[in-house]
Amino acid sequence: MSDWPAITTEEVSWHLRDEDAYLIPKSRRRKITPTYRAAIPAEIRHARPDISAELAERLADARTRLARFDEHQSSLAFNLPSLLLRSESAASSQIENLTSSARNIALAELSSTAPSNALVIAGNIDAMRCALHLEDDLTIDGIRQIHRQLLKKASLDFAGELRNEQVWIGGTPYSPHGALFVPPVPGRIDACLGDLCIFAETEDIDPLAKAALTHAQFETIHPFIDGNGRTGRTLLHRMLRSDGVLLHATVPISAGLLHDIDDYMSALSSYQQGDPTPIIEQVCGAIDLALVVGQKTSRAIADLVEDWATRMRERSGSRIFELPALLVEQPVVNSNYVASGLGVTRRAATSIISRACEYGILKPLGNAQRGDFYQASELIAVLDEISSMAGIRRLAAGV
Repeated sequence: MSDWPAITTEEVSWHLRDEDAYLIPKSRRRKITPTYRAAIPAEIRHARPDISAELAERLADARTRLARFDEHQSSLAFNLPSLLLRSESAASSQIENLTSSARNIALAELSSTAPSNALVIAGNIDAMRCALHLEDDLTIDGIRQIHRQLLKKASLDFAGELRNEQVWIGGTPYSPHGALFVPPVPGRIDACLGDLCIFAETEDIDPLAKAALTHAQFETIHPFIDGNGRTGRTLLHRMLRSDGVLLHATVPISAGLLHDIDDYMSALSSYQQGDPTPIIEQVCGAIDLALVVGQKTSRAIADLVEDWATRMRERSGSRIFELPALLVEQPVVNSNYVASGLGVTRRAATSIISRACEYGILKPLGNAQRGDFYQASELIAVLDEISSMAGIRRLAAGV
């Protein structure tokens, strides 16, 4: 057991309004007392985890494999990080019980006509990109920017705003009484996030362990009304990027966490009770699986792109040969997107799309109401496999 500081709690007043009381069943109402207990997250800016020699070796090995994967991805002719970012966002959203097909998620990046869940998950992709491009040190404003991007497509008025009300996890929707976890009161959030940002910039902790601890502390603070889990998982990637562990690639860490959600949630609970080892182990194990997913996906996409190239019969130098790399970044396209991506006229883009349909690379999306959209079905099939719980478990079974 580590000497990592555990949360404490404080007693907080709770007032049940008369107009709300009659909506609550009597059996529940009797359990709602005038006070409840909320967490006080420990200050961690000076805390350091006690990492065993065995775990330190695992972390060092994971860093080495991440560096090799990162170097290999930087040399590819297509943008695999963009594709894996979609897998990460879909898996992170599944942890929150938000699901959609890879096709609809890709459509949501171009059109507001996509299903609502797809729009929400596409917001997760925007949040990931924001997190990866944050400059300088982690700040409260930077965290708010990530959250704003996460919920932008959902048009929620609290996007990017620190909460000014009590939230809780589990229990009932009526009150925090009986909840599994009650995060700190709103008045403590600024100080807690400030402490977290200082900890995030320390340099004497293994970067993978620091990423895991930053994530766990963020989830303990729970600074937003909604979207805390997804925002917190983007911080894992921001930490790996800012600490130089991954300079080019992303890996679907949430896919690894999705493999066993119960253990992940249990590890967060252990962290809050003063034992950081389980969450560090969970993130390390998630990275192991994420690398398997990333490597298998890289090979599958490389084979698919090569197969597409053999189907094309245009003369050398034709712009259609640039289309596969564009599709890896965005597997649902329209003529405007292709024109912009390839630097051609819309008429030329329409011609390229038509030829790609003849080669079986693209096909119409299938819903005329959604307009001029086309999907790379073979690519989307790969994405669906690495973004679903069933697909992730099949990959894990093959490790």
